Amino acid sequence: MDKVLIIGPVPPPIGGVTVHVSRLIERLPAKGFDRFTFCNLKKGKWLNIMREIARHRIIHLHASNPYFQMLFAMFCILVRKKLILTYHGNWGRYGLFGNCAVCMSALLCAVPIVQNEESLAEAKYFNPKARLISTFIPAASVSPLGPKHAQLLSDFRKRFEYLFCTNAWNLAFDKNGKETYGISQIISNIRYVNSAGLVISDPSGNYQPFLKKSFESIPENVLFIDGPHDFSNVLQVSDAFIRNTTTDGVSLSIYEARQCNVVVLASNSVSRAHFCNVYEDISTLNLIDKLEKGRIRLKNDDEIEEISAVSELMALYQKYI
Repeated sequence: MDKVLIIGPVPPPIGGVTVHVSRLIERLPAKGFDRFTFCNLKKGKWLNIMREIARHRIIHLHASNPYFQMLFAMFCILVRKKLILTYHGNWGRYGLFGNCAVCMSALLCAVPIVQNEESLAEAKYFNPKARLISTFIPAASVSPLGPKHAQLLSDFRKRFEYLFCTNAWNLAFDKNGKETYGISQIISNIRYVNSAGLVISDPSGNYQPFLKKSFESIPENVLFIDGPHDFSNVLQVSDAFIRNTTTDGVSLSIYEARQCNVVVLASNSVSRAHFCNVYEDISTLNLIDKLEKGRIRLKNDDEIEEISAVSELMALYQKYI
């Protein structure tokens, strides 16, 4: 009962939630906090998870499905458990019923954790204990690309004066039926920029077939890297990272790009970090011009945001333990 039970998924697949959870359970012991138990939400047997829930008083849940969040919060009320619930996406991104489920789970849990100021304002309406704690945790190390992908990336980089990159953990659409990651729009813009290439990190392998149907052929200045891989390898050889999303929580890749001293171009769908170069519509964006202005801004920007998500969570755990 004197430990925190952390429940969530870890890779594979690679995504914002799975990467955050895997880094959290790796860094907590390194920071001197070992008073936790971890249950894998994807691969753990529910009998074992229920057994662990019975043994713990404090539970920290990482899950994306709003209905599961609500049901789990109700369950915790019934069995008298304190639930810390991290919302990895932006509030309001679901339809009517999904958003209602999110509000209900926030009302029932002990502490809702959100990812931006807009979400915090809404969460506090339902639960005054809501906290803004980033899901970004820096990677302890970079896993190198396999030989095939490393060679492809190296050869592609040599062909272009400018290299842009983007990523998507999977092919996904928002509540309005639009591509969540807006990669089709990026390709539509960059396909006519002869001096620039675009690398798309597609770990699920589902985006490339979709784009092949959307375009008559994939432009020659676009390279896909599929399968599980560390996106930091792509950032390290890129000039700019494009985050063209219709909704967002905290994009881990945005902060990883900043660590690599890479210009970040981001849609204005949610509030962004101060170092992002925000735009309204990528179809009207001059990518090279925006990149050059971003380089000047990056050069003059001495302020690096200190993200201490692990320390903040440790303090929160200690408070409830």
